[in-house]
Amino acid sequence: MNLPNLNQRPRAIAIDLDGTLLNSQTQLSACNRAALEKCIDLGIPVIIATARPARALNRFLPQYLTENCSLIMLNGGVAIGKIPLSGYFKEPFPETVARRIIKLALELNPHVRVTIELDGYEFGGNWNGDAETLWQRNSATPGMLLSVEEALSRQPCKIALGGDGTDVLKLIDRLENSLGDAISVVPSTGTPLFPPLLNVTSSQATKPSALQKLLIPVGISLAEVIALGDDFPDIGMLKDCGISVAMENSVPEVKAVCSYHTASNDEDGVAIVLERVFLSENSQ
Repeated sequence: MNLPNLNQRPRAIAIDLDGTLLNSQTQLSACNRAALEKCIDLGIPVIIATARPARALNRFLPQYLTENCSLIMLNGGVAIGKIPLSGYFKEPFPETVARRIIKLALELNPHVRVTIELDGYEFGGNWNGDAETLWQRNSATPGMLLSVEEALSRQPCKIALGGDGTDVLKLIDRLENSLGDAISVVPSTGTPLFPPLLNVTSSQATKPSALQKLLIPVGISLAEVIALGDDFPDIGMLKDCGISVAMENSVPEVKAVCSYHTASNDEDGVAIVLERVFLSENSQ
């Protein structure tokens, strides 16, 4: 490990969820929970930044954290500020761009799995599944799944693409060559419940841009934020924040952009950093 040894305490904390705050069983450990709650009690803004939708968070986080942590969801597509932060922000696609994304993906793989997120709660897709699969993967029941057409007409802010037979690298090339600066395309390595996929958002919807929108009104810059992450969707946030910490289980690309490294998500790496930086006798 290479833990932060800082002269001045950061003014905010930004933490990825899967592979960072949650362990390999997508559980929040008692140590990580206690460390977060102590930081909140000290008045430090805690922002959870994830590709997941809001509807999933209650499955993994206790009520105290969902009520007191600010949230960046859908890779920056939606942001919600909680005290001491505030505000609600959404960065949707133009409908023409969203339709083009899906058309390009289906041309490459007619069986590609498409999930269209609207606001972190409502979503649509081109697939069907039993109730158990829907709950495990989308925190939803069958009646909550909208059709593709209905979802596209309601200002979606993230489209996830994947499934068997999808050539992710080729799909990235197709999307970026066709839509260029209109979109942000970020791969995810996946979790035990979520296979690898592409997260596509508006180019204006990123974790660091959402962080700025939440923090600027209270006079906090990204240079004053400590960020922790493990996967490709976290790289922009880690590069733009002043103090960046990679988990031991991070992909090499994340470790390469971080100044510091902590233990893995199965070894309470988040709690180790928060205890050192904010909660120990030597912290500022």
